[in-house]
Amino acid sequence: MFTLHNGDCLEYLASLPEGSVDAVVTDPPYFLPATHYSTRSRSARSLSDLSMLEHFYRDVFKELARVTKPSGVWYVFCDGQSYPAFYVSAYPHVKALRPLIWDKVVSFNGYTWRHQHEIIMFAELPEAKPIPTGDGDILRNRAVPVNDREHLAEKPVDLLVQLVKKCGQVILDPFAGSGSTGKAALKEGKDFIGCEIDERYYRLAQSGLEGIEPSTPSNNRLHLDVGDSPAQQALFTPEADTTEGKLPAPAPRR
Repeated sequence: MFTLHNGDCLEYLASLPEGSVDAVVTDPPYFLPATHYSTRSRSARSLSDLSMLEHFYRDVFKELARVTKPSGVWYVFCDGQSYPAFYVSAYPHVKALRPLIWDKVVSFNGYTWRHQHEIIMFAELPEAKPIPTGDGDILRNRAVPVNDREHLAEKPVDLLVQLVKKCGQVILDPFAGSGSTGKAALKEGKDFIGCEIDERYYRLAQSGLEGIEPSTPSNNRLHLDVGDSPAQQALFTPEADTTEGKLPAPAPRR
């Protein structure tokens, strides 16, 4: 089953019930520090330049903490510059934080030290139980070739499968992009809730998710189109297919 929404993630997260997801696996936009106006081009760089990023993600992680079960976990992609802001925003809501390293195995040609890794911030909520695994904290998986990407920051589904298979049943990605996290979740027979603000990527995600064959058959799929209310999720349960629970059909897709 999957739920996909086109819109602002903070507005959408506010509409989700408390404790309704088991895990968050997401790749937020990292942004860049604020750029000074040309008249201030000689101003010294400062960590205060990150304040806009910190303000937004403080609100995001507050909502993620509300909608995630106390036993849940988060996997949040970031880099060396955004990790401190993410860490500070997530810290008040979790019992443990640590970085995992995604090693892309190869780097692109060029000057200075070339980019070959990304950080995945792993967070355990207050009642999370230890994950039974012998895996190390370095995950080696080649990046999606540039010419094959549907999204500029597209992550390989195989890498995401390694993460979601260690999570509970309901996976949330509030920055869904072209739907890679959702594809990994469905492949593992899990339920997926995604939100994407860009309509073009939302449509790509919709198309990709509809083409996934889950490892566990399911006849209980949910799809929310642009503008539909997430409250409709309650209407599409297995009981809704019974005579006693017959409910109106969803609105036609736009």
